[in-house]
Amino acid sequence: MATVRVLPATSASVALDACAAVVDAGGVVALPTRRWYMLCADSGDEAACRAMFVAKGRPAAKPLALVMPSDAAVAARFVLSPAAGRLATRLWPGDLALLLPWRRAEDAERHPWLGSGAAMVTRDPWLLGGLAARTRNPPATTVVSRSDGRTPAERAPALAPAAVLAFAEAHDAPVELLVDGGLCPLGVGLTVVDCSAEPTVVRAGAVHPRAVETALREP
Repeated sequence: MATVRVLPATSASVALDACAAVVDAGGVVALPTRRWYMLCADSGDEAACRAMFVAKGRPAAKPLALVMPSDAAVAARFVLSPAAGRLATRLWPGDLALLLPWRRAEDAERHPWLGSGAAMVTRDPWLLGGLAARTRNPPATTVVSRSDGRTPAERAPALAPAAVLAFAEAHDAPVELLVDGGLCPLGVGLTVVDCSAEPTVVRAGAVHPRAVETALREP
């Protein structure tokens, strides 16, 4: 495995420009979030996305998440029901992902690694959002961890740069660049709401389910 280049998050603009260049060239980078470190690749590059599946031992039937640069970009690709629009307006950018139907069937067919019926879409106010604003295509992401680990420790997401480097070395993960953001404090995932029909919280995470309920119910 090639040596992973490490850049500090304190020079965010420089680090993100470098990450965008790697992603646009078909490579994989690792970025910190408030929750944990994420692998990122060009969502339109099948080889790069499949490489993340292999490194994680991730089932092919479990799609990657898509980070979008703006609400307008989301609306251009996905169907936003009035309820989904309320969630987007009130809780994005943030630690929330929406399962949204594709607007065009051909887009779903071209991106099976993102989900055929609906894709997991999020908007991030921190580094992932900065990357999405710089790349040719929105980045596809997944947590730095093994999906097929035999113990909870093996499956535990990477909360610190050292864990990302250990993951890359142990599993020959094609990580070219790591942005060192120190320790990620939350250690919990995105809250996921399925908006393909009546909105339903399918995974509780950093955004409390009551916040989702409030965003949906209040005028």
